[in-house]
Amino acid sequence: MNKIIFFLQFTRAYSLPMSFMAWLIPFCFGFLNGGNIFYGLLSLLGIVCAHLGANLFDDIIDYRDFLKNDGQNSGLNILKGKCKFFLEERVSVKTAVLISAALFLTAIAVGLFFVFVYKLPILAIMAAAGVLCLLYPKSGYFGLSEILIGIIFSPLVFTGVYYVMTNSFSQKLEMLSVSFAIVTVSLLFTDFFLDYNSDKKNGKKTLAVLSGSKQNAYHLYIFLIFLIYANIFLGIHAHIFSTGYFLIFLSILPALNTVKNLQHYLDREIKDEKEFLHVMNDVQRFIAAFSVLCVIVFFIN
Repeated sequence: MNKIIFFLQFTRAYSLPMSFMAWLIPFCFGFLNGGNIFYGLLSLLGIVCAHLGANLFDDIIDYRDFLKNDGQNSGLNILKGKCKFFLEERVSVKTAVLISAALFLTAIAVGLFFVFVYKLPILAIMAAAGVLCLLYPKSGYFGLSEILIGIIFSPLVFTGVYYVMTNSFSQKLEMLSVSFAIVTVSLLFTDFFLDYNSDKKNGKKTLAVLSGSKQNAYHLYIFLIFLIYANIFLGIHAHIFSTGYFLIFLSILPALNTVKNLQHYLDREIKDEKEFLHVMNDVQRFIAAFSVLCVIVFFIN
């Protein structure tokens, strides 16, 4: 049990709710459309392994940069708990590389199984996801981090999970994936908002930094929240979604709580990992509320 707990901590499994929610929506939609449940569950294994592998790979890159710069310009990441298992010498980089490789190989094996079953469509989705995961660790220097994560978790996950379950695509699910992509971006944007001063100093080009100031970044976050629900409204107006999709608007309440939380950090920094996780967990609660409401809508329509 201790080894399992250590593994979950080491791979930053606290971030897995994001992957699970991204999987849950297309899984339930596929289930209600007669999809293959086993294939849906197998896709979850691949998603989880790819996510944890990417977490480790990201930490390995950050630790390498930490050593290269003699610990300079990494203070905030260390406060957030990044690379702490390397710094405490509880695990070696070599071991981390092997674990990361094993996780990626498992995800690839799941993907290859679906390629064998469905051929080209899954191969294209798998290749795109793999390339984007490998690009992510350095994407913050090119203004692409949020975009890459938004694409990976949605629509790639939505499309992939639904396709392996039903061997088809869904216009309704694809449009919903646009809103969920922005929901996903809100999680990463919160992380980068808290890192604003550090990222700006280190030359990173996140959406928050590119906005020009922390105040502008705060307003941009509010605009992102608006876009989530504007897209759903457009879907209802275009008769792609039924009026029952208005139920998803109840998730505005936890969304507004995340807006309130960011306001506290307009002129201050986080103090430690506990405070960082508190802020991020509030965003994850918003994501969970949005996802659960989507699932409820599927079952009542």
